Amino acid sequence: MAESVSNVVIAGGGAEEDISLLDVLDHVLHQGVIIRGNLVISLAGIDLIYVGLDVILTSVETALRHIARAQGEARASAARITG
Repeated sequence: MAESVSNVVIAGGGAEEDISLLDVLDHVLHQGVIIRGNLVISLAGIDLIYVGLDVILTSVETALRHIARAQGEARASAARITG
């Protein structure tokens, strides 16, 4: 049977600090947000259907910056292995 796991991470100050919609939108556009979910349908303790969903929300500029950084790291790693 599948385990139920719930992880929620909220960046910011203390619990007393209010976060505005503008702050959330700014974070999504400049850093990105990953939303992950799982759905398991089971019958008599036997998992029949598993659906996993990963959604990445960010701006195109941020996504391209992360892709370029990952490609640079891959090239550096390949140069160390072959060199």
